[in-house]
Amino acid sequence: MENTNANWQDLRPRERMEYLLNSGHLSDCSFMVFDEEGNKIVLKCHKFVLMTASPVFERMFDGDFEESKSPDNIVLDDVSGLDFKKFIEYLYWHDNRRLDGFELSTLQTLIYLSKKFMVSTMTTNCLNVIKRRLAIGLDSDTTVDLYEYAHQIEDIDLIAGVKTHLCNNPTMYIDTAAVYELGSEIFLKFISEFELLVEEKLRFAVIDRYCRIQGLIKAPLKILIKNDDSDTAHLKVKPQSPETMASANIIVPTEETEEFLKDKTDENENDVENDAKEVDNAEQEHKNKREQQKKKEYIKKLVSTIRFTSMNPYDFCRGPGISDLLTVERKYQLLSSICIATEKMRLNRESFLHSGTFE
Repeated sequence: MENTNANWQDLRPRERMEYLLNSGHLSDCSFMVFDEEGNKIVLKCHKFVLMTASPVFERMFDGDFEESKSPDNIVLDDVSGLDFKKFIEYLYWHDNRRLDGFELSTLQTLIYLSKKFMVSTMTTNCLNVIKRRLAIGLDSDTTVDLYEYAHQIEDIDLIAGVKTHLCNNPTMYIDTAAVYELGSEIFLKFISEFELLVEEKLRFAVIDRYCRIQGLIKAPLKILIKNDDSDTAHLKVKPQSPETMASANIIVPTEETEEFLKDKTDENENDVENDAKEVDNAEQEHKNKREQQKKKEYIKKLVSTIRFTSMNPYDFCRGPGISDLLTVERKYQLLSSICIATEKMRLNRESFLHSGTFE
């Protein structure tokens, strides 16, 4: 690109870098990205700047990769083009204060890119911004989303920070809308965080609602395949006269014979088609059984986190007693255990009071 500013070298260091990136002056590589509406964005960059900030860019442009041979219009479509532009801008002038103004989703994208291109300082700075916002206070849904994100990136400090908020005000977070959008494994960890912090009947109610929303306790859909006979295409043979066939010693089939052979062919083809459908049905049924077994095992893990004996019979009957998460037999077993535990507590209390009165 032709230099439109003859004195750009006299600018301050950051302003010089801004000029080079925004103008594309002296650029020797470019990226093609797309905004949220699919519009193309071309970023003209400089290999040296990118290589000094990222070892991945260094290998990309100085190694035996396609980008080193064709560095123009490198397509990146796994992130928003506007977020990638923010990432490139950070590599040019490292403005940490600017990170404070970005939305949480943008910061998470920048963390993804900084990990992908191994820009560790950017990862740390973005995480620090998120942690500062968490310390100040976020709404309940955002905090729960952050709990899942912290586990996804396996950041121990961020996980600990979110846990602190959950423990300090458990009733604020345990039943918020974002809880029911958590992944299954994260939800299992999440609901376990509230053990001894809230009543077990509340934890069970959240588990029951989550399973219903996620379709874990709905009856499995039976796939019915209609065995309709499809039309069969037959080979067409050029008709020949009886005289020609007789001269060639060919036996001319009667109409009854032709009809019999046609029915037999259709029957064989239908048998093959039905056999194939039976195999498909068997495979689908086996797959459904595996999925159903996984659901049962997961539900078992969730239910195992509940201390049912800490409930009273009334709360159990109003909650777990009417839930589809437990079988009828299991409900009777648990209710019996609860009643026995309740009766023991009553007898112990009466015994204690009686002994005190006697003395």
